[in-house]
Amino acid sequence: MNLLTPIASGTIATVAAVLAGLLVLAYILKMRRRRFEVPFSTLWQRVLKEKEATSLWRHLKRLLSLLLLATMVGLLLFAALEPELGGAREDARSIVVIVDASASMKTLDEGNTGEQSRMEAAREQVRLLLDGMSADDSIMLMRMDGRATPLSRFHGDLAKHRKTLSTIEASDTPANLTASLSAAADALRWRKRPQIILVGDGAYPEDALASATWEKVEVPATEPDAATFKNKQLASVDLEGIEVRYQPVGSAANNVGIISFNVRRYISNKLNYEVFIEIQNFSEEPATRRLVLFNGDSEIDVKEVQLAPGQRITKIYPDLGGGAESVLRARIESVKDEASDAFALDDEAWALMPENKRQKVLLVSIDNLYMEGALLIFEHLDVDKLTPEEYETAFAANELPEYDAVIYHAYTPQNVLPSPTHLLYFKPSGPHSPFPITGSLERGRITHVSQTHPITRWLEMSDVNFDTLDTFSVDPSAAEVSLFESIRSSVAAAKKEGRRKIAAFGFDLEGTDVMLRVAFPLMMVNTLDWFAGADSDLITTYTTGRPARVPLDGTYGISEVLVTMPSGATQKAPLREGYATFFATEVGVHKLVARQGGEDVAEIQLAANLSNASESDIEPSAELSLGGKTLERPVPGSATPRQSLWIYLCLMVLLLLLVEWYTFNRRITV
Repeated sequence: MNLLTPIASGTIATVAAVLAGLLVLAYILKMRRRRFEVPFSTLWQRVLKEKEATSLWRHLKRLLSLLLLATMVGLLLFAALEPELGGAREDARSIVVIVDASASMKTLDEGNTGEQSRMEAAREQVRLLLDGMSADDSIMLMRMDGRATPLSRFHGDLAKHRKTLSTIEASDTPANLTASLSAAADALRWRKRPQIILVGDGAYPEDALASATWEKVEVPATEPDAATFKNKQLASVDLEGIEVRYQPVGSAANNVGIISFNVRRYISNKLNYEVFIEIQNFSEEPATRRLVLFNGDSEIDVKEVQLAPGQRITKIYPDLGGGAESVLRARIESVKDEASDAFALDDEAWALMPENKRQKVLLVSIDNLYMEGALLIFEHLDVDKLTPEEYETAFAANELPEYDAVIYHAYTPQNVLPSPTHLLYFKPSGPHSPFPITGSLERGRITHVSQTHPITRWLEMSDVNFDTLDTFSVDPSAAEVSLFESIRSSVAAAKKEGRRKIAAFGFDLEGTDVMLRVAFPLMMVNTLDWFAGADSDLITTYTTGRPARVPLDGTYGISEVLVTMPSGATQKAPLREGYATFFATEVGVHKLVARQGGEDVAEIQLAANLSNASESDIEPSAELSLGGKTLERPVPGSATPRQSLWIYLCLMVLLLLLVEWYTFNRRITV
């Protein structure tokens, strides 16, 4: 007899001890007689008074009830251990069955019953494998897509495995073979006769197949030389002592897919944009496709493309403008008399554009041609200029119109435009500085540039010269961020106050050569893009199956965001320091919303595409080479007669319950 022990022995012992105490308590309460007062005379008390029996037989009858209850509880606890008749075989295996549920498993192959997805074929193959396995084998099912997900513990209940198998569906993510093999190998460590069975179509990248090693990489105690690690991969999957087999599924099929799709606005004119599309023919026959580009639901371009076998072509649409929607979509369609495409997931791709509105900017400064020239090169800006005296007069007379942003150059006013107007300061001074000034550095140099803030994206400031640099006091607890530092002293900072964003640089344009560097116009456009909420305009598409950090402005103190996927399903994603960790599992447009106090604080849309040539190459592999070793097909095991006893134990408990009910009502055990 074997005990499968699905519940830990310690848990069973704890439950048994608690139930034993409850049984004894119930028995004691059962022995007590309820007192019932009858009016009239003490004569009734003498007549109805019960005397406690002292005979051994009366004691045994009452103990019989306790024995019946204890037996029932013991049988139930024993049934929870799932006892089985039949001894375990010496050659029993520990098997991890990796079921490929990646995007390529959505391919529709021609079968005996018409079109069948490879996911359906994989489930059938796993069912056949389970039918040939012994109940002595310990089996774990694992789902492989963008992540490695164990779906069961190790056990031999084949019925449960079949039920779990029926729930596996293919996702929109590429296969992460390395993570799946690593997780399976870790689960099989120290188990007898470990084996991995991979069921899939073999559409895996070459680097993942080469990452496996069949012998452990030993790191020498002494300092290694170059020859020591020759042909060794430090990020390899150790499969030493583990037998790996491969069960292929799928048949040859044609596919033409979009493997890259991006859109970007021009830096100098945010009202126009260009689109980049890359298409590849993965079949051995020439293909003709109709390529359609949409802005929202409106077609903006249709063209026919010819592709030779294996050919990859690139299409660029420059100087596109207009269109009310921010969602761009590309689609390829089969033309008449063309063979149907077996893999539809990569026939469409999405990209998003930031809002294409003009920004109205006010520059408050004494004449500075460098600043004015930097602002004039951006065609999406409407720039007004005032001197400090003109600004004070117009503000006092309430004659200033609404602006998206105000730039104060070498001038720090007491009165500023109200929120949501954003503010940019160059060399602020006095008590009205947005950040407290702590000192000044003569001939200072910038030694550190923030790597995470949108203003500092692509900036290199180490070679810029300054006559003086003012230093600021920055409070990270108030969501204030240091942008540039000089020997650990902040010389540029940014923060958000409600709907207003504020940035300040501790220098003006009179005592520096920053205007002669590429960094200056780039710093200006980054700052104005951050003000406009368009600081992520070059990250228009994400890849499914890969985690990405997504900036959500103004979300400090919020720990999670709500993600609405293209299918309408929702999930939560962690949010740390203004960045959400986003893992797309579906192709299409996602919406991320950060909420605080029942209100939406920040919202962003993101487009996710498959964009994976290895996954779009749906040609199945009848053989698979893993770490230089060709994998063999699975071999079914020999079954051992096993009989589960838990159902019979539950029937015995039911029978004893009937006996206890009968004896109690017949006054036999009372």
